[in-house]
Amino acid sequence: MAVTLIHVSDIHFGSGEVHGKINPATGLNIRFEDFVAALTKVVDYAIANKADVFLFSGDAYRNASPEPIYQKFFARELKRLSDAAIQTILVVGNHDQIMRSNSSHAMSVFQSLAVPGVMTIDKPMKLKLDTANGAIQIIGLPHVTRHQLMTIEKYANLPAAAIDRILIEHISDLLKGYYADLDPSTPTVVTAHMGVDSALSGIEQELLIGYTLTFPAEMFVDPLVDYVALGHIHKHQIIKASEPAIVYAGSLERVDFGEEKEDKGFLHVEVERGHCRYEFHSIQPRPFVTVTVNLADCEEPMLKLVTAINKAMIPGCVMRVRYTLIEPQLALIDEEKLRAAASQALTVRLHPEVTQTVSRARLPGLTESSVTSPMTALETYLNEVAPDRKDALVERARGLMAELSSELLNKE
Repeated sequence: MAVTLIHVSDIHFGSGEVHGKINPATGLNIRFEDFVAALTKVVDYAIANKADVFLFSGDAYRNASPEPIYQKFFARELKRLSDAAIQTILVVGNHDQIMRSNSSHAMSVFQSLAVPGVMTIDKPMKLKLDTANGAIQIIGLPHVTRHQLMTIEKYANLPAAAIDRILIEHISDLLKGYYADLDPSTPTVVTAHMGVDSALSGIEQELLIGYTLTFPAEMFVDPLVDYVALGHIHKHQIIKASEPAIVYAGSLERVDFGEEKEDKGFLHVEVERGHCRYEFHSIQPRPFVTVTVNLADCEEPMLKLVTAINKAMIPGCVMRVRYTLIEPQLALIDEEKLRAAASQALTVRLHPEVTQTVSRARLPGLTESSVTSPMTALETYLNEVAPDRKDALVERARGLMAELSSELLNKE
């Protein structure tokens, strides 16, 4: 008999709320309610289909210090799985980890409470689960970082690139050791929260906390491995179709316009020794819609804009309207009428781009004094174009600058 798994990843409760608004009936951001509804759909499906294992491949929240309301709704769904006797595996992702700490993470609470049937993978491990449809072996890897090696004295002064190479070798050797210890008669699933070299990256590159490292997909290939459940990359994709199947579930809901064209959902997986079947199921995420219009040569810019908005409108969508115009046309644009035209959208943002003959700074805050400091200039820019991702992007930039400084010092 086949063991049934539900593979889901990158829920990111708390992300994307800048694209929503408060629901007056609940006091919650509607975009947060979308994320909760998405997870609820997956749990409903798992219960209705009597899944054996619910496998979550990391990143439950937007950061490692989630607000109580995020923890409440995540815990509610774990409780439903536990009550249905579905064994749940939680992999600790990079957004679940407290930076530079090996022991604290956002899912520690579930370990402390010892929720029945819920197991957390916060260090490399091999598990054997007994289910109604037979046993299954699971090898789990949380998100790994070079900081864990840098705390070891013999590695502390090595360049970052050398530490990365050692880390990849260490994880590859670790997996080989687990493979050698597998029961060849029992199906095996490997789960990890990491990027692999053949994956197509998505919006997660902009959400990164700290740095990320890419691992070779080949390290998961072994005759005894039947399915590899990956998290971290937000775009659902099949890295390898079989022997073994290596699959990213992708994020569960759209976080930003970088995921506008991507479907979101989870995988129904049936695993037997030497064979597995898997199918992607969409949760029908809220549509994101971009309207792009060039008005530079248009005599009636408002009519053209409103027509384009009406044509693209999907009721309830998150919409952005990008339009290019020349400075004399600014007086012809009525933003209130544009918002009224887009009233069927959940939210709408207007992004005018003025082309002109006189050169001036695009952002008023980017003055000559501010650009003398790269970090100040970056923060000013992000305040305008990506306020919801500013903190994560600034933190990533600081990390990159620190790595560059360290490598330059080592070369000297």
